[in-house]
Amino acid sequence: MTHLTRRVATVALAVSALGGFGLATAGTASAAQVAYDGYLDAQEIGFFYNSNNAGCVFDLYNKDLNFNNDYFKAYPTSASCNGKGQVVGNNTASYWNRSSDEWWVHTGPNAGGTYEGSIPAYYIGNASANFKNNIESACWVVPNCENY
Repeated sequence: MTHLTRRVATVALAVSALGGFGLATAGTASAAQVAYDGYLDAQEIGFFYNSNNAGCVFDLYNKDLNFNNDYFKAYPTSASCNGKGQVVGNNTASYWNRSSDEWWVHTGPNAGGTYEGSIPAYYIGNASANFKNNIESACWVVPNCENY
């Protein structure tokens, strides 16, 4: 193999590695952008403004310890729906857990409040009397939202 052939092979390998890195990081960025877009994807939980999974949605992929700085969105963003732009904290009437994990909801921020409850994997339904328009934080894995 000549010096020129080795150099071309080295450059090709480097470009290939960079291309693979670009694809790997692009996939990660896309996953991060999926949540909070107003569209309820698989592996997310959606909190709806109205009962029976109606109105705008707040879609969540990971824990959120303060719903008071989050807002219901429409998908696409140009669409309209009940609750669009309203604060999620103390405004959730129903939910749809599209993930394989159990989610925990709390009636106060930072996993606090009077009530703590769980939403089983793939559950769709209306919030109970204790939780309707009273949810302010959510997490998965452990009930107290710690250790992850």
